[in-house]
Amino acid sequence: MENKVLAQNIEQIKHFNSNLANEILMFDLEKSNIQLAQNENGEYNILFNSIPLHSIQGAIAEARQIVQNIEDENNSIRLIYGFGLGYLADEFSNKLQKSKIVIYEENIDILKYVFSIAQFNLFSKENVYLCSNKEDLAEYISSNANENTKLSISFLTSYKNLYLEKIKEILNYAQSIQAQKIGDKNTFLKKAPTSFSYTLSNLKRIVKCPSISDIKNVYKGKTALITCAGPSLKENIELIKQNKDKFVIFALNPTIKMLYENDITPDFIVAIESANILKQFEGANCENSYFINEAFTHVYLNKIKRRKTFNYISSNNFLNDWVKDCLKITDNLETIGTVSYTALQSAVIMGFEKIILVGQDLAYKNGQCYSKECKWGAMECVFDENSKQYKIVVDDFEKFSKAFITPSMKKGDEVNVAKKRLEFLNNNLCTVKGQQNNYLPSQTGYSIFIKCFEEAAKKLKQNNPNLKLINSSIGGALIEGFEIIPLEKIVDNLEPIEKIDLESFKPNYNKEHIIEKISLLENDLLEYSNLINEVVSTSANLTEELKTNNAFSDEAIQFAKKFSELLSKISKLKTKEPINILVCSQMYEIENLLTPNCFNSATLAIEMLEKINPKLQDIQKVSNNSYKALCNSKSFILE
Repeated sequence: MENKVLAQNIEQIKHFNSNLANEILMFDLEKSNIQLAQNENGEYNILFNSIPLHSIQGAIAEARQIVQNIEDENNSIRLIYGFGLGYLADEFSNKLQKSKIVIYEENIDILKYVFSIAQFNLFSKENVYLCSNKEDLAEYISSNANENTKLSISFLTSYKNLYLEKIKEILNYAQSIQAQKIGDKNTFLKKAPTSFSYTLSNLKRIVKCPSISDIKNVYKGKTALITCAGPSLKENIELIKQNKDKFVIFALNPTIKMLYENDITPDFIVAIESANILKQFEGANCENSYFINEAFTHVYLNKIKRRKTFNYISSNNFLNDWVKDCLKITDNLETIGTVSYTALQSAVIMGFEKIILVGQDLAYKNGQCYSKECKWGAMECVFDENSKQYKIVVDDFEKFSKAFITPSMKKGDEVNVAKKRLEFLNNNLCTVKGQQNNYLPSQTGYSIFIKCFEEAAKKLKQNNPNLKLINSSIGGALIEGFEIIPLEKIVDNLEPIEKIDLESFKPNYNKEHIIEKISLLENDLLEYSNLINEVVSTSANLTEELKTNNAFSDEAIQFAKKFSELLSKISKLKTKEPINILVCSQMYEIENLLTPNCFNSATLAIEMLEKINPKLQDIQKVSNNSYKALCNSKSFILE
């Protein structure tokens, strides 16, 4: 006989989480240890494995006490860990109208039992969401959170006693998803324009180099060592030096200096930075190393002499899909924006079945997250007794700021860049689970990387059960799926590896197809550059006219009209791929500054234009450089 109460609850849940609704419906309660009881004041309580989930003194009073200090705010997500009989969820739902309420309950048997005996109306509300796994939680957070969203978690005392570590984990997980979304957006807005331009400049290098997929399984069954920039690299550097012939070494660009100072020549150097990282290669002779580079790496990186470069053109990253189309590459190379992940995936493609990470600490172990010798080595994470919080400090700020100097930077600018970096790091501190079942201070970005490495480990081992993933970054963050083994316990069992000459691998790209794709982009890029040049000129004229008359003269009105028309034409280019990448990333700030009332008076218009004009000039520089870079690459390929 159909349970109408359950059916009504399920119908509500189906509207926002159909998978969970079906899972609840199909769950068999026969083996569950759930009982219904009453509290001292006669309220119903639920016993799960003989443990009461609500207060035995008063369930409603307990829920109200928890909710009383929760503020109802726009752009906030209030997590509730555990559902119980729904008292806490009901109180949240009654009080919070602006906030989004997310109920996280992994025990499907509790949900099935409770939904079978009690009718709930809270799930018909648009601001209430129910989920039972991380995947659904991640999707919700990613869809509803931004950089200003406030995240909090609440729970009953019983759930705290039963699942405290799980509660901490779920909060950290939700925060990491939010941080990932913020990071993805910021990365796109900040890096897309230069990455677009560098990719076009790098085309003449890219077409000469084979893909990393062209050397698939060349080291099948062998051992790879990936050197990352954490403090455990320094702890193991002598051991690596003594055993460097026993593994193929993949060096991340921040570790180059330390390796060469210790007479270690890496077999592969992996670099995916769009920033100028030439300083990291000072004093290093890379002529005997192969490089693995993304399409958008800084153009100066091409100046470094090396044996050969292998393209690692990841999917869905800046202009990479267009480049893949040019080269007719169909492989799906993954990335998460950290070079260690690129190195891991490259090693897997080459067939290594034992992959060791060193320096992948991903937490401030003993106050350090980077080796002292690395770019960020001057930073230290300390616990401030006054604020009861961790913070990043630098003893020698002058020395620290020098690490940010680039050839194109004005003297003194590195100080402001260093200050902003320090401020960013302190605003993004979090804790992650350590290898000794402890919690360590870290960065939200690193917590994202940990999650991504764990997901990658699971997937890679499913594809290859013989794959052995080892983390020899002892004392750092816990990365599930990687065995924690000190390097000294590994090296004695390794045999020397014969290094393979990869010089003979050549690309086989269709030149005519590449030129065809370039020509199509060339037309769109020229149109965009011309429009940008015109809008820069019009905006300057409009500003001057308004300042001269401090009013909207007939000429100023004409300039304003033309200014709006040009922006409208530029906006229409957002529908064209791949030019839309450049247009969307460059015009984002401009569009945000164009408020509805910005042309209501000359004063407001001048104020707006003085903010916009410098940004338009930056856009003009990048768009013109992108067009020139594409034309230069086209000429080179045609030779």
